Amino acid sequence: MKEFLEWVKDWFGSEISGVELFPSGKDKIRACSPEAKVEISNVFLRGVYVAKRAPYGFIISIEGSFIIGRSAKRHLVDLSESDFRRWMRGDYIELKLPEKGVYIVRYGEVFAGSGYYDGRVLRNLIPKVRTLEREG
Repeated sequence: MKEFLEWVKDWFGSEISGVELFPSGKDKIRACSPEAKVEISNVFLRGVYVAKRAPYGFIISIEGSFIIGRSAKRHLVDLSESDFRRWMRGDYIELKLPEKGVYIVRYGEVFAGSGYYDGRVLRNLIPKVRTLEREG
């Protein structure tokens, strides 16, 4: 947990507050409110999935992007409406960003998970089961 919190602070300039973080499975991190952790402490899976370890840091889930993104000062990508629609269909977005790494994606006040910028495109890290169907 310490490694994740340090990475979030260093990479996003963000402090996570108001939630309890805990490991879930081999490389996943979940979060819940302090009250929920006390009430259901014996339940194996509780809270929401926030992140998963990756070779380049962590993959941030849609829920995790909201928790971290609210206070993030760096590595945020604001998409246009058309790019946001493409993003939510699972597409990669061609952009010019300052450096390679994980970015939190948002459209206005809506946080939409994370992507990995490889120097050319922002690779969508949203699981396919959570993307929108393509319009026919």
